[in-house]
Amino acid sequence: MINNFLSVAHSRLLLLVCVCVLFLACGEDKVAGGTEAESTIALFVQTADGTPASAARVRILPDDYLSSGPAENAWSETNEDGHVSFEVRNGRYTIEARNVNKSKASGAVYSVALEKSHSKVDTIKLGELSSIEGFVVLGESAPVVRVAGLDRYVVPDSAGHFVIDSLPQGNFDVQIGNPQEVHSTSVQSSAGDTLFVDASDTSATIKVVKQKSSVVSEYPESDWTAHDALLKQIVGFAEGTLGAAGATDRSGKIRETKGEICVVTTTDDFIEVKDSIKIAPGSLRECAEKDGSVWILFKNDGAYNLQSPLRIKSNKTIDGRGRDVRITGMGILTNESSNLIFENLTFTAPAITAQDTSSRRALSIHNMSHHVWIDHCLFEEYPLIELDIKRSSYAVTVAWSRFENAQSGILFGLEPDIYVDTLQTLTLHHNYFANLELRGVLSRHGRLHAFNNFFYDVRQAGIECSDSASCYIEGNVFNVEKPVAVYRLENEDGTPDKATLGFVYMASNMFGRGGEELALDARGFKPDYKVSVEDAEAELAVRVRNEAGPR
Repeated sequence: MINNFLSVAHSRLLLLVCVCVLFLACGEDKVAGGTEAESTIALFVQTADGTPASAARVRILPDDYLSSGPAENAWSETNEDGHVSFEVRNGRYTIEARNVNKSKASGAVYSVALEKSHSKVDTIKLGELSSIEGFVVLGESAPVVRVAGLDRYVVPDSAGHFVIDSLPQGNFDVQIGNPQEVHSTSVQSSAGDTLFVDASDTSATIKVVKQKSSVVSEYPESDWTAHDALLKQIVGFAEGTLGAAGATDRSGKIRETKGEICVVTTTDDFIEVKDSIKIAPGSLRECAEKDGSVWILFKNDGAYNLQSPLRIKSNKTIDGRGRDVRITGMGILTNESSNLIFENLTFTAPAITAQDTSSRRALSIHNMSHHVWIDHCLFEEYPLIELDIKRSSYAVTVAWSRFENAQSGILFGLEPDIYVDTLQTLTLHHNYFANLELRGVLSRHGRLHAFNNFFYDVRQAGIECSDSASCYIEGNVFNVEKPVAVYRLENEDGTPDKATLGFVYMASNMFGRGGEELALDARGFKPDYKVSVEDAEAELAVRVRNEAGPR
């Protein structure tokens, strides 16, 4: 017992001696605040398993420090025992430690306040690094983004997007603005965080919204109650669509029925049989071209490559829930096809990639098709337009879908000299439009109701309402330079071509990089169905961005 006591006492004495030696030996390290140091901070830096972190980089800065450029301040290094010390004036400081071991980086952040002549000894344990990804919605210019107390300086891109990487996990004061006018918000960062930063109102506190985990859909297992659950989610002009649970008569009226179930068991489209080409048994095409009401499910994930346009028949539900279903190739067309549901599908990798008018759309709703609901789908990588609704097709709703990487997302109506679509109707809600060269939606004639959509990165216009279209636009978030355009063409002298004028009513939208509510009307058009329109704010934008598309 006496020996154990002496051993413990000896260990504590040895540690005290080490600390004293550390103060003396490391007194010439980096000094924060000049040569008139009043206090000493001694640190023991350890890896996650408690072993000393030798040659770890450590930097100390005042907790209100803001970088004015990348990599301004030098780092100190720990010795072979993980020790480092700093002589500083009294005040509050933020210490950042970084270490790389076998190509894996770790870090930690440590805050300390010193008063009078005081020495501080503590241990820092390194952990997994994190990052903050954000979207600054702030007027016409994108200011710098910095972290107080850390040497972090980031300039958002032209769409307001920024990433602050290699951050230790912890609480940070994120500063958004220029040196003359800075707005701050407190951010708690953990590994892999994705945040939406709303600084649209500089007089108010910056909002930070954390990404929520997306709800993953489950395979319906041929349970018709799961199909019924889909129908309850339909709002807008497509209300009354029944898909596989309905049948359309010659007058276009939809009555309830119970369809059959067709499970897609192969990714093949056509197969060769005795020197002839036939539709592959168990294929998407076989199910979609059946007569009658059909609920189409998928046995497996995969890319279903359409070797020719798939002309889907009426009364179908293509349901990709619980599966990663990618429609590639020549796309899907309707032709007087009605009562259709497209759920949880990805349209990608088109067969035609040239930017000309022969390029197939991912999905084309045309020739007086009606009652079509497109929900939680992703449209990407198409050369010109990803979805079109035209030739007097009506009662269409597009909801919770993503339109990315194309010239335009949605074409609603043809050019007037080709076809005047006066009957067409379209509801757009909770859709995400990004990385589009021209516009999110081009509307010509007909009636468009757009609410609670997020237009993030669209070069020309979020919505182009032209050629006598009536557009009711409410509760959307526009982080684009030109949210809404009402002329499709300009004259040679640059003035708008009045023959291409559209009619817009706008209310309660949020504008990031520019734009305002247009003081116009939609020629008396107001949707006659009831919907709940959410407030256009940061929480809505981040939810649409995170939850739109396949789930």
